[in-house]
Amino acid sequence: MTEHRARRGVMYVAWGRAHVDVARRSAASVKRSNPGLPCAIWCAADDDTTGFDQAFVIPSDMTRPKVGALKFSPFDETLYLDNDTLVRADLGSLFDLLQRFDLCGAQVMLWHRPRHKRMWKTALPETFPEINCGVLLYRKNAATDRFFDDWQLAYDEAGMKIDQPTFRETLWTSDLRFYVLPPQFNKRIFEASELIYSDQPKPRILHLPILRPQKNGFKRWFSNLIR
Repeated sequence: MTEHRARRGVMYVAWGRAHVDVARRSAASVKRSNPGLPCAIWCAADDDTTGFDQAFVIPSDMTRPKVGALKFSPFDETLYLDNDTLVRADLGSLFDLLQRFDLCGAQVMLWHRPRHKRMWKTALPETFPEINCGVLLYRKNAATDRFFDDWQLAYDEAGMKIDQPTFRETLWTSDLRFYVLPPQFNKRIFEASELIYSDQPKPRILHLPILRPQKNGFKRWFSNLIR
């Protein structure tokens, strides 16, 4: 870790060259729309980290690096992004939410589906849906440190491959100040407003599976086209 902590920054976690390459594309989109906003990545020791301002090696004992690394962000105020994201706008007003809240995230779009109501220990109201953990905004303080510790323990105990059910239940029992982001900060589909005039708010952060490393030739071509 560096001794000096930047006030604000974007953080990624990637395992494998292909995923680091995808994260690098996302970081480049941050730089285009937010000049001067630093980007950090957690990855393997021998991964190419060109395009990132800071890089950290994922410890071998992290059972799920995406969960484990959040607490150790090099920034006071962190926007964690999954690698399959593209930033389309200035993020200043997003970070300003941390003047009031500890942690922010967007609800899963298809929260009504059974797979997004998966329970670990506690049955929760469906009106408290899962949060998509691919876009998380938070500030470094005792409340978020405690939350990330509790989430890590819950994830390890639950033995699930996915992390959103334990995030949901940990959030339900926590006392931190949480805010639900507008959907434009975790847009999961393309909409007509991208192609024709619309008074709807434009997506600020795209979070699309097509942006992940693709084996299919057409999907790979389309993924490279989206920038």
